[in-house]
Amino acid sequence: MAVTSISRLCLVYGILLPTFGTLLSSFVTANPLQKRVVPERSGFKKVWWEDFTHKDGVSHNWIYDLGTSYPGQVANWGTGEIQTYTKDTNNIRIDNGVLSIIPRKKPSSGRPTWTSARIESNTKNQWACVDGKKMIVEASIKLGSASEAQSKGIWPAFWMLGSVFRDKGYKGWPEVGEWDIMESLNGMRQTWGLVHCGMYDGQIPIRGPCNEPNGKGSYTKGVGRGIWNTFGIEIDRSSKYWKTEKITWLINGVRRHSLSGSDINNATAWDFLVHKKFFILLNVAVGGGFPDGVEGYKTPYLGTIDGEKVGMQVDWVAVYQQN
Repeated sequence: MAVTSISRLCLVYGILLPTFGTLLSSFVTANPLQKRVVPERSGFKKVWWEDFTHKDGVSHNWIYDLGTSYPGQVANWGTGEIQTYTKDTNNIRIDNGVLSIIPRKKPSSGRPTWTSARIESNTKNQWACVDGKKMIVEASIKLGSASEAQSKGIWPAFWMLGSVFRDKGYKGWPEVGEWDIMESLNGMRQTWGLVHCGMYDGQIPIRGPCNEPNGKGSYTKGVGRGIWNTFGIEIDRSSKYWKTEKITWLINGVRRHSLSGSDINNATAWDFLVHKKFFILLNVAVGGGFPDGVEGYKTPYLGTIDGEKVGMQVDWVAVYQQN
Protein backbone atom coordinates (compact mmCIF):
# COMPACT_ATOMS: atom_id res chain seq x y z
CA MET A 1 0.00 0.00 0.00
CA ALA A 2 2.76 2.37 -0.97
CA VAL A 3 2.56 6.13 -1.44
CA THR A 4 2.86 6.90 -5.14
CA SER A 5 1.94 9.65 -7.55
CA ILE A 6 2.53 7.66 -10.74
CA SER A 7 1.36 4.43 -12.35
CA ARG A 8 2.97 1.27 -11.02
CA LEU A 9 2.57 -0.70 -14.23
CA CYS A 10 6.32 -1.27 -14.34
CA LEU A 11 5.97 -3.62 -11.38
CA VAL A 12 4.72 -6.22 -13.82
CA TYR A 13 8.10 -6.16 -15.54
CA GLY A 14 11.70 -6.36 -14.43
CA ILE A 15 11.14 -8.59 -11.40
CA LEU A 16 11.92 -12.23 -10.93
CA LEU A 17 9.26 -14.70 -12.01
CA PRO A 18 8.63 -17.59 -9.64
CA THR A 19 9.81 -21.04 -10.66
CA PHE A 20 7.41 -23.51 -12.21
CA GLY A 21 7.43 -25.53 -9.00
CA THR A 22 6.54 -22.45 -7.00
CA LEU A 23 3.63 -21.76 -9.31
CA LEU A 24 2.27 -25.26 -8.92
CA SER A 25 2.66 -25.32 -5.14
CA SER A 26 0.74 -22.06 -4.74
CA PHE A 27 -2.57 -23.77 -5.54
CA VAL A 28 -4.60 -24.77 -2.48
CA THR A 29 -7.70 -26.91 -2.61
CA ALA A 30 -8.50 -27.34 1.08
CA ASN A 31 -11.15 -25.07 2.53
CA PRO A 32 -11.62 -25.37 6.31
CA LEU A 33 -15.11 -26.19 7.50
CA GLN A 34 -14.57 -24.48 10.83
CA LYS A 35 -12.34 -21.85 12.40
CA ARG A 36 -8.78 -23.04 12.94
CA VAL A 37 -6.52 -22.64 15.95
CA VAL A 38 -3.61 -20.25 15.48
CA PRO A 39 -0.75 -22.67 14.76
CA GLU A 40 2.46 -23.12 16.70
CA ARG A 41 5.81 -23.05 14.87
CA SER A 42 8.69 -25.35 15.69
CA GLY A 43 11.66 -23.39 17.05
CA PHE A 44 9.59 -20.22 17.51
CA LYS A 45 7.57 -18.65 20.30
CA LYS A 46 4.18 -17.21 19.41
CA VAL A 47 4.62 -13.76 20.98
CA TRP A 48 1.34 -12.23 19.77
CA TRP A 49 -1.75 -13.38 17.97
CA GLU A 50 -5.23 -12.22 17.07
CA ASP A 51 -8.00 -14.75 16.48
CA PHE A 52 -10.87 -12.23 16.58
CA THR A 53 -12.63 -13.92 19.50
CA HIS A 54 -12.10 -11.27 22.21
CA LYS A 55 -15.24 -9.76 23.75
CA ASP A 56 -14.04 -6.27 22.77
CA GLY A 57 -13.89 -7.27 19.11
CA VAL A 58 -11.79 -5.24 16.69
CA SER A 59 -10.98 -2.53 19.25
CA HIS A 60 -9.10 -4.97 21.51
CA ASN A 61 -5.91 -4.95 19.40
CA TRP A 62 -6.61 -2.54 16.56
CA ILE A 63 -7.14 1.10 15.63
CA TYR A 64 -9.65 2.01 12.93
CA ASP A 65 -8.25 4.23 10.16
CA LEU A 66 -11.16 6.43 9.09
CA GLY A 67 -12.00 8.74 6.21
CA THR A 68 -9.75 9.43 3.25
CA SER A 69 -6.46 10.20 5.02
CA TYR A 70 -4.72 10.39 8.34
CA PRO A 71 -5.58 13.76 9.96
CA GLY A 72 -3.57 16.46 8.23
CA GLN A 73 -1.74 13.96 6.04
CA VAL A 74 -1.65 13.16 2.33
CA ALA A 75 -5.08 12.82 0.67
CA ASN A 76 -6.48 9.48 -0.50
CA TRP A 77 -4.05 7.64 1.81
CA GLY A 78 -1.20 8.67 -0.47
CA THR A 79 -2.07 6.11 -3.14
CA GLY A 80 -4.93 7.73 -5.07
CA GLU A 81 -7.46 5.19 -3.78
CA ILE A 82 -11.02 6.51 -3.88
CA GLN A 83 -12.91 4.86 -1.02
CA THR A 84 -13.78 6.32 2.39
CA TYR A 85 -12.86 4.08 5.31
CA THR A 86 -15.45 3.52 8.02
CA LYS A 87 -15.99 1.32 11.06
CA ASP A 88 -19.56 0.55 10.05
CA THR A 89 -20.48 -3.13 10.26
CA ASN A 90 -21.44 -3.00 6.60
CA ASN A 91 -17.71 -2.56 5.92
CA ILE A 92 -16.02 -4.40 8.78
CA ARG A 93 -17.31 -7.00 11.19
CA ILE A 94 -16.45 -10.20 13.06
CA ASP A 95 -18.59 -13.31 12.56
CA ASN A 96 -17.74 -16.55 14.38
CA GLY A 97 -14.19 -15.37 15.02
CA VAL A 98 -13.48 -14.32 11.43
CA LEU A 99 -12.86 -10.70 10.43
CA SER A 100 -14.47 -9.50 7.20
CA ILE A 101 -13.54 -6.30 5.38
CA ILE A 102 -16.15 -5.52 2.73
CA PRO A 103 -16.04 -2.73 0.13
CA ARG A 104 -19.43 -1.18 -0.64
CA LYS A 105 -20.53 1.19 -3.37
CA LYS A 106 -23.40 3.64 -3.53
CA PRO A 107 -24.78 4.76 -6.90
CA SER A 108 -24.64 8.46 -7.65
CA SER A 109 -25.29 10.75 -10.59
CA GLY A 110 -21.64 10.42 -11.55
CA ARG A 111 -19.27 7.61 -10.61
CA PRO A 112 -20.39 5.48 -7.65
CA THR A 113 -18.96 6.36 -4.24
CA TRP A 114 -17.21 3.64 -2.27
CA THR A 115 -16.65 2.78 1.39
CA SER A 116 -14.45 0.10 2.93
CA ALA A 117 -12.35 -0.45 6.06
CA ARG A 118 -8.76 -0.36 7.24
CA ILE A 119 -7.30 -1.23 10.64
CA GLU A 120 -3.82 -1.13 12.12
CA SER A 121 -2.44 -2.79 15.24
CA ASN A 122 -2.40 -0.38 18.17
CA THR A 123 0.70 1.14 19.73
CA LYS A 124 1.03 -1.76 22.19
CA ASN A 125 1.33 -4.15 19.27
CA GLN A 126 4.43 -3.49 17.20
CA TRP A 127 7.47 -5.69 16.85
CA ALA A 128 11.11 -5.89 15.75
CA CYS A 129 13.20 -8.93 14.94
CA VAL A 130 15.80 -9.63 17.63
CA ASP A 131 19.43 -9.34 16.53
CA GLY A 132 20.77 -12.80 15.70
CA LYS A 133 17.27 -14.32 15.45
CA LYS A 134 14.35 -14.71 13.06
CA MET A 135 10.81 -13.31 13.20
CA ILE A 136 7.76 -14.46 11.23
CA VAL A 137 4.48 -12.56 10.78
CA GLU A 138 1.60 -14.52 9.22
CA ALA A 139 -2.13 -14.29 8.61
CA SER A 140 -4.76 -16.72 7.36
CA ILE A 141 -6.66 -14.85 4.66
CA LYS A 142 -9.44 -15.64 2.21
CA LEU A 143 -9.59 -13.33 -0.82
CA GLY A 144 -12.92 -12.70 -2.53
CA SER A 145 -14.05 -15.22 -5.15
CA ALA A 146 -15.43 -12.74 -7.72
CA SER A 147 -14.07 -12.83 -11.25
CA GLU A 148 -11.44 -10.43 -12.55
CA ALA A 149 -14.10 -8.66 -14.61
CA GLN A 150 -16.07 -7.96 -11.42
CA SER A 151 -13.02 -6.98 -9.33
CA LYS A 152 -11.22 -4.24 -11.27
CA GLY A 153 -9.83 -1.74 -8.77
CA ILE A 154 -10.31 -3.90 -5.65
CA TRP A 155 -7.06 -3.93 -3.65
CA PRO A 156 -6.90 -6.09 -0.48
CA ALA A 157 -3.67 -5.94 1.51
CA PHE A 158 -1.90 -7.39 4.55
CA TRP A 159 1.12 -5.19 5.24
CA MET A 160 3.31 -3.48 7.85
CA LEU A 161 4.83 -0.04 8.38
CA GLY A 162 7.82 1.00 10.47
CA SER A 163 6.58 2.41 13.77
CA VAL A 164 8.55 5.62 13.10
CA PHE A 165 5.74 6.41 10.64
CA ARG A 166 3.50 7.15 13.61
CA ASP A 167 5.76 10.08 14.49
CA LYS A 168 6.82 11.28 11.04
CA GLY A 169 3.75 10.51 8.95
CA TYR A 170 4.07 10.54 5.19
CA LYS A 171 6.97 12.96 5.40
CA GLY A 172 8.96 9.98 6.66
CA TRP A 173 7.86 7.60 3.90
CA PRO A 174 9.45 5.48 2.51
CA GLU A 175 12.43 5.92 4.86
CA VAL A 176 10.42 4.45 7.76
CA GLY A 177 10.16 1.13 5.90
CA GLU A 178 7.19 -0.84 4.60
CA TRP A 179 6.58 -4.57 4.16
CA ASP A 180 3.79 -5.49 1.77
CA ILE A 181 3.26 -9.08 2.85
CA MET A 182 0.31 -9.65 0.52
CA GLU A 183 -1.24 -7.31 -2.01
CA SER A 184 -3.98 -8.54 -4.33
CA LEU A 185 -5.16 -6.56 -7.34
CA ASN A 186 -8.16 -6.61 -9.68
CA GLY A 187 -9.27 -10.12 -8.75
CA MET A 188 -6.12 -11.69 -10.20
CA ARG A 189 -4.91 -15.11 -9.06
CA GLN A 190 -1.64 -13.45 -8.19
CA THR A 191 -0.28 -11.64 -5.13
CA TRP A 192 2.63 -9.26 -4.66
CA GLY A 193 5.24 -9.18 -1.89
CA LEU A 194 7.25 -5.95 -1.81
CA VAL A 195 9.24 -3.62 0.40
CA HIS A 196 9.59 0.16 0.36
CA CYS A 197 12.57 1.98 1.84
CA GLY A 198 15.08 4.78 1.44
CA MET A 199 14.08 8.07 -0.08
CA TYR A 200 11.75 9.17 -2.89
CA ASP A 201 11.61 12.70 -4.28
CA GLY A 202 8.40 12.36 -6.26
CA GLN A 203 10.21 12.29 -9.57
CA ILE A 204 10.32 9.79 -12.43
CA PRO A 205 12.05 7.37 -13.08
CA ILE A 206 12.17 5.03 -10.08
CA ARG A 207 14.87 5.87 -7.57
CA GLY A 208 16.72 4.77 -4.48
CA PRO A 209 17.60 1.42 -2.92
CA CYS A 210 13.97 0.19 -3.10
CA ASN A 211 13.15 1.44 -6.63
CA GLU A 212 10.62 3.96 -5.35
CA PRO A 213 7.80 4.56 -5.71
CA ASN A 214 7.28 1.01 -7.01
CA GLY A 215 9.14 -0.84 -4.29
CA LYS A 216 11.29 -3.92 -4.56
CA GLY A 217 10.22 -7.56 -4.54
CA SER A 218 8.27 -10.00 -6.68
CA TYR A 219 4.94 -11.74 -7.12
CA THR A 220 3.46 -15.24 -7.08
CA LYS A 221 1.02 -16.52 -9.67
CA GLY A 222 -1.65 -19.16 -9.17
CA VAL A 223 -2.81 -18.05 -5.73
CA GLY A 224 -6.29 -19.43 -5.06
CA ARG A 225 -9.22 -17.11 -4.36
CA GLY A 226 -12.28 -17.91 -2.28
CA ILE A 227 -10.16 -20.33 -0.22
CA TRP A 228 -7.92 -19.89 2.82
CA ASN A 229 -4.23 -19.15 2.25
CA THR A 230 -1.59 -18.31 4.84
CA PHE A 231 0.53 -15.30 3.83
CA GLY A 232 3.66 -14.45 5.77
CA ILE A 233 7.00 -12.72 5.93
CA GLU A 234 10.19 -13.92 7.62
CA ILE A 235 12.82 -11.50 8.85
CA ASP A 236 16.14 -13.31 9.25
CA ARG A 237 18.88 -11.61 11.26
CA SER A 238 20.66 -14.83 12.21
CA SER A 239 23.75 -14.01 10.15
CA LYS A 240 24.49 -10.96 12.36
CA TYR A 241 25.76 -9.04 9.32
CA TRP A 242 23.34 -6.69 7.63
CA LYS A 243 24.26 -7.53 4.04
CA THR A 244 23.45 -11.22 4.54
CA GLU A 245 20.27 -10.67 6.56
CA LYS A 246 17.12 -11.58 4.62
CA ILE A 247 13.45 -10.82 4.11
CA THR A 248 11.50 -13.80 2.73
CA TRP A 249 7.85 -14.01 1.65
CA LEU A 250 5.88 -17.15 2.47
CA ILE A 251 2.60 -18.52 1.12
CA ASN A 252 1.19 -21.60 2.85
CA GLY A 253 4.59 -22.17 4.44
CA VAL A 254 6.42 -22.23 1.09
CA ARG A 255 9.22 -19.72 0.53
CA ARG A 256 8.45 -17.61 -2.54
CA HIS A 257 11.16 -15.00 -2.91
CA SER A 258 13.71 -13.15 -0.78
CA LEU A 259 15.67 -9.93 -0.54
CA SER A 260 18.95 -9.55 1.31
CA GLY A 261 20.76 -6.55 2.68
CA SER A 262 23.12 -6.75 -0.28
CA ASP A 263 20.13 -6.47 -2.65
CA ILE A 264 19.17 -3.17 -1.01
CA ASN A 265 22.85 -2.22 -0.62
CA ASN A 266 22.19 0.72 1.69
CA ALA A 267 22.96 0.30 5.38
CA THR A 268 20.69 3.14 6.57
CA ALA A 269 17.73 1.96 4.50
CA TRP A 270 18.22 -1.63 5.69
CA ASP A 271 18.40 -0.51 9.31
CA PHE A 272 14.96 1.09 9.06
CA LEU A 273 13.62 -1.81 7.00
CA VAL A 274 14.76 -4.70 9.21
CA HIS A 275 16.07 -3.56 12.60
CA LYS A 276 13.23 -1.36 13.87
CA LYS A 277 9.67 -2.04 15.09
CA PHE A 278 6.76 -2.45 12.68
CA PHE A 279 2.97 -2.51 13.05
CA ILE A 280 0.38 -4.47 11.07
CA LEU A 281 -2.31 -3.16 8.70
CA LEU A 282 -5.27 -4.91 7.08
CA ASN A 283 -7.47 -3.18 4.51
CA VAL A 284 -9.34 -3.38 1.23
CA ALA A 285 -8.77 -0.29 -0.91
CA VAL A 286 -10.65 0.67 -4.07
CA GLY A 287 -8.83 2.22 -7.01
CA GLY A 288 -5.43 3.86 -6.80
CA GLY A 289 -2.06 3.87 -8.51
CA PHE A 290 -1.27 0.17 -8.16
CA PRO A 291 -4.49 -1.38 -9.57
CA ASP A 292 -4.68 1.38 -12.18
CA GLY A 293 -1.09 0.73 -13.25
CA VAL A 294 -1.51 -3.03 -13.56
CA GLU A 295 -4.83 -2.69 -15.40
CA GLY A 296 -3.59 0.13 -17.64
CA TYR A 297 -6.72 2.22 -17.02
CA LYS A 298 -8.28 4.09 -14.14
CA THR A 299 -10.23 1.78 -11.83
CA PRO A 300 -12.76 0.79 -10.57
CA TYR A 301 -15.00 0.23 -13.58
CA LEU A 302 -18.77 0.58 -13.57
CA GLY A 303 -18.93 -3.22 -13.71
CA THR A 304 -16.87 -3.63 -10.53
CA ILE A 305 -19.12 -5.19 -7.90
CA ASP A 306 -19.16 -4.61 -4.17
CA GLY A 307 -19.87 -6.95 -1.27
CA GLU A 308 -18.32 -10.04 0.25
CA LYS A 309 -17.31 -11.57 -3.08
CA VAL A 310 -14.72 -8.82 -3.50
CA GLY A 311 -13.88 -8.48 0.20
CA MET A 312 -11.23 -10.08 2.38
CA GLN A 313 -11.67 -12.39 5.37
CA VAL A 314 -9.02 -12.90 8.06
CA ASP A 315 -9.11 -15.95 10.34
CA TRP A 316 -6.06 -15.07 12.44
CA VAL A 317 -2.84 -13.02 12.53
CA ALA A 318 0.27 -14.04 14.49
CA VAL A 319 3.83 -12.91 15.26
CA TYR A 320 6.52 -15.48 16.03
CA GLN A 321 10.02 -14.87 17.43
CA GLN A 322 12.70 -17.54 17.16
CA ASN A 323 13.63 -19.23 20.45
